[in-house]
Amino acid sequence: MTRLTLLALSFAVLATPALAQMRGQDPFADADINRDGQITLAEFQASRAARFDRLDRDRDGVIRMQDFPRIALRGDRGADLERMISAADRNRDGALTRPEMLASPPVAFAMADANDDGVLTAAERDAARARLQEMRSARR
Repeated sequence: MTRLTLLALSFAVLATPALAQMRGQDPFADADINRDGQITLAEFQASRAARFDRLDRDRDGVIRMQDFPRIALRGDRGADLERMISAADRNRDGALTRPEMLASPPVAFAMADANDDGVLTAAERDAARARLQEMRSARR
C-alpha cells in the first residue's frame, strides 16, 4: 500500500482526544449512524465532523500541532499528525478548521468503497481494515 493510502486511513481515524490510540482505531467504528450494517457517504461525513469536534479540545474551531504537545514530540505519531493536518489544511496556515476537514476528500471512504456505489458494506469495511493492518505492520 502507498503512503498516501496510509495517510488517508490515518486521517480517517482522528477520533481519540489524545490520539494515543490513533493506530488502533477503526476508521468506520462510529460511522454507521442508523445501525443498518452499511455506511453511506453522508454517515461517514457526519462521523468525520464528530471526530473533529472531539479533537478540538479547546473548542476554538481549529486543530493545530500545538494542541497535542505530547504527540508532537513522539516521532512517527507526531509526523503522522502533522501530515494529516497538512493534507487537509487548504490555506496552509498550520491550523485545520472543521470546514477544511470536511471539504477534504473522504479518501478512506473512497478506498474502502470497492464497487463505488457510495455505500460501505461489512465486507468492504473488513477488507479496508485488513489493508490498514497490513500497512501498520509494514511500518513497524
